[in-house]
Amino acid sequence: MGLHDTYDLLQQALAGHAEARGQLLEQVRPRLVMWVTGQLSAALRGQVEPEDVAQEILLALHKDLDGFKGPDKRAFHGWLFTIARNRIRDLADRARALKRRLPPPKSFDAASPSGAESRREDVATMMAALSELEEPHRGVIMLLRIEERSTEELAQLWNVSENAVRIRYCRALKALRTKLKIKKQPATRP
Repeated sequence: MGLHDTYDLLQQALAGHAEARGQLLEQVRPRLVMWVTGQLSAALRGQVEPEDVAQEILLALHKDLDGFKGPDKRAFHGWLFTIARNRIRDLADRARALKRRLPPPKSFDAASPSGAESRREDVATMMAALSELEEPHRGVIMLLRIEERSTEELAQLWNVSENAVRIRYCRALKALRTKLKIKKQPATRP
């Protein structure tokens, strides 16, 4: 599903269709998990799972969805990621407050279903590959694919043509594919 489908689901959800609301939340969930993974500091990732944080953000989105009054199709994602940034900031503030009050944990052992573990590994692989990219490549992928900004918006932001944004994006994807292939190749023995 693309941006247009997301906006159609949003309009249906705002009109009171419960099923569309659920589909909307489920549709944005994978992108949100990946975005959250990239936003959490290493210290926070040691304390919370990105999927749990994304779930908290989705609950906030569900609760506040009727208050959304965006002017266009892309405003929804901007609103969603604003909620997400605020939740992560609140989480970081709580973690700092707890760190001042509680002794450090002796160990951390959390069991998870294999599906969640597989998703975490996929997200970790993707985020590791993204983190190894040069900033222009990483930035264009995060802005276009994770935050769903438009090429027009990025062209204005970077003071370049939309075609230049698309070319930068294609080069970034090529670099990302290269990083992912390197990460998936098994180690060879001498």
